[in-house]
Amino acid sequence: MLERPKVRAWVAVLIATTMVGCVGCEQAPPPLVTRPAGTAPPLTRIAGGFVWDGRTDQLIAPRDLILEGGRIKAIVARGLWKTDSEVVVDATSAIVMPGLIDVHGHTGANSAPSWSSASQFPDPDRNLQSYLYAGVTTVLDPAAMAPEVFERRDAIAKGDLLGPTIFAAGPMFTAIGGHPVGVMDALVPWWIRWYVKSHMTREVGTAADARAAVQALLPSKPDVIKVAVDAIPNGAPLLGGEVLRAVVDEAKKHGIRTVAHIGTVADALEAADAGVAAWMHGVYKERIPDEVIGRFQTAAIPYVATTFVFDDYADIYERKREATELERETVPADVLASFNETPADSQPPAFVDFVKLMVATREVRCDNVRRLNEAGVPILAGADAQLGVFPGPALHREIAGLVRCGLTSFQALQAATSAAARFVSGNPEPDFGTVQLGKRADLIVINGDPLTSLEALHDIRYVVKDGWVLERHPLGGPRPTATP
Repeated sequence: MLERPKVRAWVAVLIATTMVGCVGCEQAPPPLVTRPAGTAPPLTRIAGGFVWDGRTDQLIAPRDLILEGGRIKAIVARGLWKTDSEVVVDATSAIVMPGLIDVHGHTGANSAPSWSSASQFPDPDRNLQSYLYAGVTTVLDPAAMAPEVFERRDAIAKGDLLGPTIFAAGPMFTAIGGHPVGVMDALVPWWIRWYVKSHMTREVGTAADARAAVQALLPSKPDVIKVAVDAIPNGAPLLGGEVLRAVVDEAKKHGIRTVAHIGTVADALEAADAGVAAWMHGVYKERIPDEVIGRFQTAAIPYVATTFVFDDYADIYERKREATELERETVPADVLASFNETPADSQPPAFVDFVKLMVATREVRCDNVRRLNEAGVPILAGADAQLGVFPGPALHREIAGLVRCGLTSFQALQAATSAAARFVSGNPEPDFGTVQLGKRADLIVINGDPLTSLEALHDIRYVVKDGWVLERHPLGGPRPTATP
């Protein structure tokens, strides 16, 4: 298992606080997923499933997939491969497809509402399990506590920790006092705020500061760097101009791409002009004028729409949030119920105004996605785990949201598989994201055709990570599905 870093002073405070208040506390819940015993995945045959390879809008007739050493060794006619030492997984009448990829996940998030007792302590290991339970086998984590997220990423890569493959940015680069500093000032307890802010953000006020901060992060080997080009709450300082360009340029010198959190048209265009590699969030605060769509098209960078997170804020505000089956299988019932029991004083006034804007712009955001997709702007699927956005299940909500906003099922599925893999890896031919010979054996087996009905995507029979067929343990007891 993961060898944890040395206990820091703030952790000691948390432990002491927890011990004082936890006499009689319930034990930690059982794991959502487990991996079979062994030091290497066994030779495995996934037998008789139709295949969606992540590249075309057609299914391939039933095949047997042979997995060895964490890779897809062979794809053969049904029943052709015979050995005496394999694990056989029955995929009859099911669909075998690539594992899902969340292009905007947060492995260190706590998705419970702030007024719930469950909101106090994030549980990254539980988040990793939740991702895998929902078939998410790769996550781009574009903002998280450092160095913890890098340690988590590396432990998974070594096989010491069970979780999706992580691509990590670490702290978010922002203006002095810019997002997410305002959110932390409003919501994070004062006694821990200093630590969270210093490990979650890099506040930079000059181009020289920006370059120095990028250089200081290099030993952690960030996969991308994230910049905040959005005012949250309204009126907060924005990262822009020469300071923004300095972050992007310094990162590029070291072979690192920059991605930008944006909110308005102006944010998006400034970030694109600075040379970022993707918009993290779509334009969610306003309608993109028709005459400006061409600017987005010319930029030719992906648009990670995150439609669900803003709809979720609106639903919680209006007290009409409904849980999905995957959420009920992974999140305690009392936590799910608490979203519709919102205290009147649960958010500061500035954030109430922000949430009201999310209610007012629900269809505007969707229309932006529709028109950009029609213009050929690459749309990718990211869920942005946070309040009410649960790691894993939320990506299923996001994929459905993309279809609601005009993408075909095929386009939305690619946005969370093959297209996502190309962007996350920075490689036009990544070793994951498709079902092909030699690719990483990150797969899900589902009971239906997601190209014709996205509901099938939620009905997961098996999850395979690096060639291991995982055991899934839903809250409330096992589902009536087969086992290998």
